[in-house]
Amino acid sequence: MKKSVIILHSSCCASKSPIKERIEEIAKNQHIDLDIKELSDLADTMQYGTSEFPALVIDGKLASYRKNQSIEALTNLLVA
Repeated sequence: MKKSVIILHSSCCASKSPIKERIEEIAKNQHIDLDIKELSDLADTMQYGTSEFPALVIDGKLASYRKNQSIEALTNLLVA
């Protein structure tokens, strides 16, 4: 089963973000199949009810990237 990951960026910071690569590396190491999308348009990101960017939506659950940016924290979010 694929995990759905949406990375929410503010419009100024979506270009060349290292977040996607970091998540892909963790998924590869943990053998997790991912479907990753990145959103930066304000209309798209605001539907998730956050103004804190970057943020992650993993299988429909919102998480702060700032609070979960360590490898350990991201791994825990992805395997949960």
